Amino acid sequence: MHVAGKKLDINPEVFDGKRGTILDSGTTYAYLPKAAFVAFKKAIINEVHDLERIPGPDPNYNDICFSGAVSEVSELSKSFPSFDMVFGNGQKYSMSPENYLFKHSKVRGAYCLGVFQNGNDPTTLLGGIIVRNTLVTYDREHLKVGFWKTNCSELWDRLNVASNSTALPPLGGEFTAAGMPPASAPDVEPSHVISGDTLVGYILFDISLSINYSDLKPHVSELTSFIAEELDVNISQVHLLNVTAAGNGSLVSFSIYPEGSAEYFSNTTATHIISRLAEHTVQLPDTFGSYNLVDWKFQPPLERSWWQQPYFVVVMGIVVILMLALSAYGIWFTWRRRQEAAIPYRPVGSDSAPVLEHELQPL
Repeated sequence: MHVAGKKLDINPEVFDGKRGTILDSGTTYAYLPKAAFVAFKKAIINEVHDLERIPGPDPNYNDICFSGAVSEVSELSKSFPSFDMVFGNGQKYSMSPENYLFKHSKVRGAYCLGVFQNGNDPTTLLGGIIVRNTLVTYDREHLKVGFWKTNCSELWDRLNVASNSTALPPLGGEFTAAGMPPASAPDVEPSHVISGDTLVGYILFDISLSINYSDLKPHVSELTSFIAEELDVNISQVHLLNVTAAGNGSLVSFSIYPEGSAEYFSNTTATHIISRLAEHTVQLPDTFGSYNLVDWKFQPPLERSWWQQPYFVVVMGIVVILMLALSAYGIWFTWRRRQEAAIPYRPVGSDSAPVLEHELQPL
């Protein structure tokens, strides 16, 4: 094993203990014998001294996590070192940080080691995290295994190109084949592209998650937050509509509304949101497993009721101002009348007692 190009001080026989080394893509993470794990953990920590060590998302587990890294998975190599596995015949399988890290589910820009100590078991178990974005060949006849680094999301899109595409171009530059023509572009626009005259008031979509319903339920609010973050919208715009069990997984329904007082999305924004989901560029923490976009709809703007219309608000404002002005005038008029009533008035020639005259006093 190499970290950042440096060979770790591990006896190769460590990987032959008990059941040897098992590659199982059905297991989520990787589990190493104690000696190998301690050396790997120490090497990683020494290479990321600029990052802050933080607790893991689940207090029940002593995860090794770091914050302060970039948020984009494609740029993780700027913060974390490379990791290589070297086989007995000298062949080397080089991995990027995404092959040994998982996203912290509570801290943005934080990642945790997805490689753990396999208890006291000397068996080495390499799970699905090790082969992320990797095509794996299992040659049982010749007892060989092969790895080809690729971009699985891009590969999936290319496999869905129109049926008249004759071949796929190589991805990643690690495999070449002579005479392989490039795939032709699809003749039709993707279904999530919107015509220019369409107004999108809000978006509905369903995603399936590989995590089962009982495990997902406590983390639903976190899922909403991550969906908003990955789609570049405010969390107030994302509304969770429904969560149901679907076989061994879960089905989650969301709606997304325009920001603030806006009545509709721009076509560019609406297309961008669905494209990120359809093309699997949304990166959710491993807590939620893998996801697939099951269904989506662009809905027209909601019709406002009469009391929601702007002119109604203006009219009501004017009415309130007039009522306040009339109330103020009424109060002033009443006060003035009371002041006048308090001044005594005696008409000339009245029968009241005469007032005694007094001489003017000299100044």
